[in-house]
Amino acid sequence: MAQDAPNYSLQLAEDGSSTDVRLCMSQPHDAIVFAADSRDAMKFVANVARTSGQSVEKSADGWSAKNWRANECLTYRVDLDAIGASHDTDVGFQLGDDRVAAPQLLMLRPDAQGDALAEATVSLPDGWNVSAPWEQLSRDGKSIHFRIANTPANWSSNVAFGHFKEERMPLPGGVLRVSVLHGADDEQRKKLHDWLSRVTKAILSAYGRLPLPDVQVLVLPMTSHHRAVMFGQSIRGEGNALELLVDPSRPLSEFDDDWVAVHELSHLMHPYLGDRGSWLSEGLATYYQNVLRARAGLLTPVQAWDRLKEGFEDQRDSYSTPLQESAQDMHATHDFRRIYWSGAAFWMTVDTDLRRDSGGKLTLDLALSRFRDCCLPAYKRWQPDDFVAKLDALLGTHTVTSRYREFADMRHFPDWKKVYSALGIRDAGGHLHFDDAPDAALRDAIMAPRTASK
Repeated sequence: MAQDAPNYSLQLAEDGSSTDVRLCMSQPHDAIVFAADSRDAMKFVANVARTSGQSVEKSADGWSAKNWRANECLTYRVDLDAIGASHDTDVGFQLGDDRVAAPQLLMLRPDAQGDALAEATVSLPDGWNVSAPWEQLSRDGKSIHFRIANTPANWSSNVAFGHFKEERMPLPGGVLRVSVLHGADDEQRKKLHDWLSRVTKAILSAYGRLPLPDVQVLVLPMTSHHRAVMFGQSIRGEGNALELLVDPSRPLSEFDDDWVAVHELSHLMHPYLGDRGSWLSEGLATYYQNVLRARAGLLTPVQAWDRLKEGFEDQRDSYSTPLQESAQDMHATHDFRRIYWSGAAFWMTVDTDLRRDSGGKLTLDLALSRFRDCCLPAYKRWQPDDFVAKLDALLGTHTVTSRYREFADMRHFPDWKKVYSALGIRDAGGHLHFDDAPDAALRDAIMAPRTASK
């Protein structure tokens, strides 16, 4: 079957309760299947019809049509209210009048698409806006035209419709498109925007640029009574996005002290590595959530090393399975702390090795900067072995791969104390003390503000 790029048109209802969708294909097809996200998802779709008037058949996987004509369209309606009422993060939810839905529920995927890139035009009533992970191509009044990255169908993402304002935050290398949904007043929205402006300084301290050219940021206000930032995630379906669950009533000092946003921003620096590589991805974000905040002045270097130490100390000495095997099964074993902090120890070790062996010329920052230039955005999964091999190739070393093989097979927690000792960091009875040591200069350089473009 020839590849055929789908073209979607979405018309949001005046009250935001539903959207009418028109899906057009430019080529003729003997038969074509329009797949739904899941069998349960099909209950949100109604009034499915072909503009030719010919029949369309509902099946377990979606809707199928025979003798599809060139430039024919499929029309249907999606019930956004029903999606929002599900209160399921994999389906959708509602905050006030703002509706959030997985785009797979809105955009039936034709099997003729193949690797072709879809486009979509979203038309909105007065006062409404849309936030999506898609690349905006143009805007004409109330209509916005997008190109949609072709990612695996099971990769998560969200599209939001509501009365919010999407604020563009231009940065070197790209832009964050920030939308604060229902639940924050004007003063709180300003506080959140100011906080995010400061947080982005941390991610820029890695190599001076945003890792990706365009990132959707959804800020979801909730009431927690105890935390400023309750949850965050980096998601990659149909583009790249961050979601942050926050309590906008909490004081600004709590937001500035929180690590979640920097952790999630750090995930923009690597491709999706699957469960087997989760110790690499989560470890990188855990290491950088402390290092980058120190460089940006959100922590002191002593605080950053101390928070890393606290995470390393809170681990068992030995485990029944190798690290990589535990990572593969982490959602069954729930051994998240081992995976996150073993991974952080790996990247700390790699960063130190690179700096020491090259006299400070090679760093983890440099490896990731070069990976950005060659390989991001990444819309397919990378195998963890290929990722570390690519970092080595970009630096002309074998350091990352060698350490990767060592750590992947570990049945004990990494010897982080050996690294700290070489860096001249010791526990002086409740607080850290910095000594002269062979790698003391590396210790200072790791946490130092970035002074030159890499």
